[in-house]
Amino acid sequence: MKIMIAYATRYGTTEKCAGMLEEILKKKGHGVEMVDLKRNIRVKPEDYDLAVIGGSFFMFRMNRLVRKFVTRNLKTLLNMKTGVFMCGADENWQEEIKKGFPGELLEKAVKGYFGYEMIWGRMSPLFRNTMQKAYKTTEPVSKIEVENIEKFAGELLE
Repeated sequence: MKIMIAYATRYGTTEKCAGMLEEILKKKGHGVEMVDLKRNIRVKPEDYDLAVIGGSFFMFRMNRLVRKFVTRNLKTLLNMKTGVFMCGADENWQEEIKKGFPGELLEKAVKGYFGYEMIWGRMSPLFRNTMQKAYKTTEPVSKIEVENIEKFAGELLE
């Protein structure tokens, strides 16, 4: 199966999680192409058997590049096998993901939550200071949900 994983990342965690998903799918014998929507928003999902789209939530909003890609390609995505995932610190992801993707896509897509990281050096000083106070640490935080990524991959291939 030819699979596209289209993603947009702010600090690199979504790309890291998409890469983990890619590895799992390739080990199962599938052709996978990673598409960074920051570099290639014009990719055509109809060129693939399966489209996976993911992004990070930042300030309670899905990455705008993901939203634009989904809006532009919604009709195609609704007529093919699709998976959507999010990265973000809100573990109430079942509600949060509804803010990032159209309802009609969520009804048919495989959905996943891949967790989050707080890599302070990648953030602006103001945001970093705010988040370090909220998390009460200056140490990097990594809460990537590897088992969720594995489960998502399995559901995509069912």
